[in-house]
Amino acid sequence: MNKKTSVIKNYALSPNVLYLDYTGSTEGGNIDTLISKLSSLTNKLKLLSIMKKMEAAFEAGDYAVSKKLAEKILRDLPDNVNALRGLGMSYFMEGDYTNALNWLSKSLELSADKEFDYTYIGWCYCNMDNHKRACDAFEKAVEINPLYEPALEGRTQALLYLHSDRLDTVEALEKRLK
Repeated sequence: MNKKTSVIKNYALSPNVLYLDYTGSTEGGNIDTLISKLSSLTNKLKLLSIMKKMEAAFEAGDYAVSKKLAEKILRDLPDNVNALRGLGMSYFMEGDYTNALNWLSKSLELSADKEFDYTYIGWCYCNMDNHKRACDAFEKAVEINPLYEPALEGRTQALLYLHSDRLDTVEALEKRLK
């Protein structure tokens, strides 16, 4: 556990622990440094609270609230992967795949779990009937993590749709030639 995480968890348990964590670094009597650090931690705690509310709204299926809370987080932290992904997933769940692609692509740029983002980008393309791009996205997810089941399942389904589309085209051409 890194020091920032430790401090945030300690603050949630007891304000005195947080004070003790920072008095060691301000022994020279620099109260401004202490106030600045406490203010920074307070802001981070507020953002964590908003993040929890965003996640709860998403889990409850209240995607409009989830999106509003994600946007609020992004105003202060434009590179917050969880908020970017939360916004993308909320649009995805509402069936707005174009907006979902936009936000998931931004999340992908900053994400550590790129296979997740590629998988849902693949599902967006699948739902938009662009099965070739869906296959490409799923394939990227599988390249990152060959055992990632959602990507494997998505790739299989996209390939079936892609193959089906091609069979329909071949059948239509054969009927035309007869």
